[in-house]
Amino acid sequence: IVLVFGEVRLPCHKVVLASNCEYFKRMFLAGLKKSGSDDVIMEGIDSDTGVLLVKYLYSGNISITEENASNMLLLSDLTDAIEKFLCEHIQPANCVPLLNLSHLLECQDLIKESRKF
Repeated sequence: IVLVFGEVRLPCHKVVLASNCEYFKRMFLAGLKKSGSDDVIMEGIDSDTGVLLVKYLYSGNISITEENASNMLLLSDLTDAIEKFLCEHIQPANCVPLLNLSHLLECQDLIKESRKF
């Protein structure tokens, strides 16, 4: 299968994606329209984040930064690491948006730290 992030096309293995990500597992097992095509257009994920996510799904390693943290919260395996990262980077400019995000995604530690701040 080929994941398409904007102009970037990444050839991948369905079995690797499905075994490491609930989103892809459901997509491929449920027979969604996207799963019948060789190309899967990944809307809403920029190419830099897409490349990082695919590398993570293949290797289990990832570098979390302020720029990519919120885009990757959708991967449940990364949620704990990203939540910890965000807790360490709360600032006046982002404490309210992080509190709102933490409620939406039910990140209890981030809720506590955002409220403290």
